[in-house]
Amino acid sequence: MRVDLEVVSGRGLPLRLRLDAASVDDARSIASRSGYVVLSGARQGPRFAVSGLGRRPKPDVDVLVRQLRDLLAAGLGVVESLETLRRGASGPAAAAIQGIERRLREGRSLSEAIGADHAFPELLVALVRASELTSDLPRTLTRYLDHESRLAAVRHRLLSTAIYPLLLVGVGGAVLLFLLFFVMPRFARIFEGMHGALPWSARAIVEWAAFLQSSGPAWLLAFSLLLGTAAAMAATARGRSAAWRRLLQCRPVHARLRTYFLARWYRGVGMLVEGGIPLANALGLAIGLLPVTMRSSGRAVEKGVREGLSPMQAHARAGMTTPVSEQLLLAGERTGDLGAVLSRIAEFHEAEIGRALERSMRALEPLVMVLVGVGVGIVVVSMYLPIFELASAIR
Repeated sequence: MRVDLEVVSGRGLPLRLRLDAASVDDARSIASRSGYVVLSGARQGPRFAVSGLGRRPKPDVDVLVRQLRDLLAAGLGVVESLETLRRGASGPAAAAIQGIERRLREGRSLSEAIGADHAFPELLVALVRASELTSDLPRTLTRYLDHESRLAAVRHRLLSTAIYPLLLVGVGGAVLLFLLFFVMPRFARIFEGMHGALPWSARAIVEWAAFLQSSGPAWLLAFSLLLGTAAAMAATARGRSAAWRRLLQCRPVHARLRTYFLARWYRGVGMLVEGGIPLANALGLAIGLLPVTMRSSGRAVEKGVREGLSPMQAHARAGMTTPVSEQLLLAGERTGDLGAVLSRIAEFHEAEIGRALERSMRALEPLVMVLVGVGVGIVVVSMYLPIFELASAIR
């Protein structure tokens, strides 16, 4: 396949290379052996960028971080790397880099320059701030990219596992609505002009068509208002918070969502601690990784650590532990390698979420197929049954 690479040689301008390789990684290796520093790479093909209506388009943070990491690893300075990236960037990425450069020239640190742009996550800002103390920015950016790739893998696994049942529900529901609201009222016209006693199935179809004719517009208006209200609530932070609160109260979902957010919490705190940030400060910076409904527990953990409690005691008192995480936290306190232990806890919880989701979806798929099939079958049989009954009566 053909791979497009954006590369730079020495201190020159970024170039675009097109190579024939088995994969993007192989193309990166070929370019690196030729003396180039690879900034980005993708398979050749059309690209589409879609930005939300009325929103300011945001730069691809992961791509910027990866390019900056590669240039720093090649020996360029921070300002020099940003200048190189800006010359080859366009759109939101160019504007973001230009803003960072301007703040650096004003005398701000790199973490302050990045943190002033809301497009960059707080976790990245905190890691860069820690690297300013350790002078190991490329390794810090690599750690952030590893974190994002793990989160992306978890999201992809969730989506790929849930997409088939959702597709079944969507297609089956669309067919069922088409039969109920379009086909069945037209079937009713066949029986409306008939005289004499109609079979019960024919009367049911006629009554359904009469109900749609008399009350259908009112129900359609009410349904539209309900959808509009739900969309308006989803667009506000308060509405999303209320939805999360309701979802977390649902017992089958509560445990899995809580485990997922605990995994994010442990991984974020572990990365910050490994980056050189004290535990109490790392806990405060990682609170943004939690949903609104769990942030009070995160603040309670931070408060407990500042009061002198051990990490395990602070997490247990705030209800932010599982049986496995408690034991691993105790082990981390004994060995002193708390950052690595927190990352290990996150990996365990992510694997647990994946296994639980696969089991749930494996049981849900046949159930959804049966329910959709039964619903469509009942509607189809109810439409054709009057015809069979009338044919029997004519004979």
